[in-house]
Amino acid sequence: MSESKKWKSRLLSSSLPLEYEVGKILSDLNFSVSFDYTYFRKEGQNKKEFSTDIKSYFFFPLDSEDKIDASLTLLTECKYRDDNKKWFFLPDVNKPDFSNFTLGYTVKSLSEFSTKKTNKDLISSFEEKLDFALKGVEINTVNGEVFDKDIRHGISQLKFALPYQVKDCIESNVLGHLVDTNPSYLISILVTNADLYILDEDFSIKKIRDADNIDELAQKVPFLVYYSQIGPDFTEHHREIFKGFNNNLEDKENLKEFEIFQETLKHKKYGIYDSPIYSCWELEHSFYSTLNKYYSQHFICSFQNFPNLINQILKLLSKVTK
Repeated sequence: MSESKKWKSRLLSSSLPLEYEVGKILSDLNFSVSFDYTYFRKEGQNKKEFSTDIKSYFFFPLDSEDKIDASLTLLTECKYRDDNKKWFFLPDVNKPDFSNFTLGYTVKSLSEFSTKKTNKDLISSFEEKLDFALKGVEINTVNGEVFDKDIRHGISQLKFALPYQVKDCIESNVLGHLVDTNPSYLISILVTNADLYILDEDFSIKKIRDADNIDELAQKVPFLVYYSQIGPDFTEHHREIFKGFNNNLEDKENLKEFEIFQETLKHKKYGIYDSPIYSCWELEHSFYSTLNKYYSQHFICSFQNFPNLINQILKLLSKVTK
């Protein structure tokens, strides 16, 4: 009796092979890689364990193993899809002044928790060139099914894991030896083998009815920035994680040193600067604007373009930190 080949499709659908290949790419780029980063999330009245597929670290500079100037934490979720499935996303319909997106919120910087000068304007300049999307669906071009469950689930896994990483990055610098503190960066990426498309700005019901092929309605992109709305469930999750956060850190010497240094970098005209003390207070109180800053924007990347995106980010942050 011949062996069933169903195991192949089911193994692929588990995303385990995709996770492994993504992990190998990161390892080849000198990331430290671990699988199944677990965290707690409230479900009803109880806490339940969830996970993201990959957590990895990178230490700068790119050309040295003898010193550390900065670190990057990367959370990655992987979604394997059958070849006949494609992901389509709505472009941002807002006028620039009303857009949900903010430049500098996708590549998240926590460099104010250090005594090293960084050029965060370079992050904004990098993100200005990216494609932005508000909502996505998966379309099966063979049987016609359309749904968004896997996209929303993947982003949710990343978003609910991020607060733990923000907290860890800050506490590591505030509670560690001052001489060892370095700027920290944090990124979340949903990786899929499905092709990614952003629908044309003139996309409409009529154009769908008139189209012979769905590709006529959209442009294929290598990666994009996805906006995820901050809801009450996430806000409660964040408040639980950061309960008492500011009170636990406000008297720490490192935090005071970070504040003194950042104040020297204040804007000459407006007198503003990135205050680490105020950031701790904002995080503990989980204001909407603060949650939007750290947790609303995520990368979605096609697998074949994943190495290119990571290389671009590494080169960017290498310049930001110099």
